[in-house]
Amino acid sequence: MARNVERDEKEAERRRKQLLEAGFALFSRHGIEAISLQMVADTAEVGVATLYKYYQNKLNLVIAISAEVWGNVWKELVQTTGLEALEALNAYQLIEYYCDSIISLYRNKPEILRFSANYKTYVCREEVSEEQLKVQLDVLKPIGVRFHRKYEEAKTDGCIRTDISEQELFTTLTLTMLGMAERYAQGVVWADNHTGSHEKELLYLKEMMLAWAEGGLKRR
Repeated sequence: MARNVERDEKEAERRRKQLLEAGFALFSRHGIEAISLQMVADTAEVGVATLYKYYQNKLNLVIAISAEVWGNVWKELVQTTGLEALEALNAYQLIEYYCDSIISLYRNKPEILRFSANYKTYVCREEVSEEQLKVQLDVLKPIGVRFHRKYEEAKTDGCIRTDISEQELFTTLTLTMLGMAERYAQGVVWADNHTGSHEKELLYLKEMMLAWAEGGLKRR
């Protein structure tokens, strides 16, 4: 009897999704180092051999999860806001939109930020190359491409500073906002209130980031 190729592909996709969801849930809650592939397979209710079949090792699984998670975040933003509306933003407004999106993740989906923090720690410890991270980096390319266009426009409209390089501006803004949101989501930032929300602090950080991007805060 001929195999049903379409059915097999759907089943393979279902199992991949199960593994990604199980890995994300475990890694975001307990960290990556503490979780074995056997634990991921058990949570996904598949054999560990199936996990190895699709992802070969923990690193491949972790990178695939990051690509899936941030790909879904980007898709949701596009669906909610619309590509035309995003394209209409100038550089200042795009930075503000990014900050608001990170704050929204902190408010509504802190598990994504916890996973992101664990992911960055893990890939740094593993000394992962840029080529190995290609699957995940490709997902983020649209953001960098859009910022590049808006940075070039800002040289004319003056909505943000262009006295420092595009790369320095982009990296400082994105990593600072994301990094602080991750730490608050993990609960590793010292504060008087260890259990409450730190959204107010993130809003303050957003104001500082915007002021710096606009040129209001001079570097010493």
